[in-house]
Amino acid sequence: MTAKTTAALASDELANPSETPAAPLPQDLRGRAVFAVDTSAAGILVRTAFLTEQGQVIEMPAVFPDLGYALQQIDHLRQIVIDRFAQAAQVGVQVIAANAAVPEAVRPSAAAAEASPPDTAAHSA
Repeated sequence: MTAKTTAALASDELANPSETPAAPLPQDLRGRAVFAVDTSAAGILVRTAFLTEQGQVIEMPAVFPDLGYALQQIDHLRQIVIDRFAQAAQVGVQVIAANAAVPEAVRPSAAAAEASPPDTAAHSA
């Protein structure tokens, strides 16, 4: 296994292992460990994988051969996570601004909601 500096890959750059046909892996793999970082409603998701020189992505734990390399990769991952949270916050601000820009006539009013009859469907506890 050749150690190289990891790089973040966008989620569309990573093949879903369940969608990738299982091929026998050679004993001597060359490539690099990568962090697959995605954003979800629950938060930031981080997976580790191995990207072969042939472009195959194999899910496996990252291997840190020494302390210096480990700390370098952790710092790199830290920056990726910070960037993703910043992007998510910016998207949230854009959504709030877009909702605020919707004309008042288009938004459902509180008075209309109060005027509608209450929900009479039975709900079991």
